[in-house]
Amino acid sequence: MVKVITLYRAPTDAAAFERWYVQHLARIERIPHLRRLEVSRIWGTPIGASPFHLMVEMYFDDRPSMEAALRSPEALEASADLARFMAGQVLVMFADAFEEQRAGD
Repeated sequence: MVKVITLYRAPTDAAAFERWYVQHLARIERIPHLRRLEVSRIWGTPIGASPFHLMVEMYFDDRPSMEAALRSPEALEASADLARFMAGQVLVMFADAFEEQRAGD
């Protein structure tokens, strides 16, 4: 699998961010070929506060599926929404996703 990872910086207005994010998440959920969506609220680091507030991981079967998804009208709408509300406040990355199976798990 592959994934798109988006890190959202800590917002200056948390209430406004939460109102916006509920609508934004609905846009993300409509992206085709999306196999799994994981949202993590970041609350700290080993040395204190984190500059990030939220991490969203969007999983796809493979790169071609991800690339097709990111060209879709749904993804373009979500990207435009993200750029309007969070310009300069997000970090977006692409990654291969691996799962490690441990003995006894």
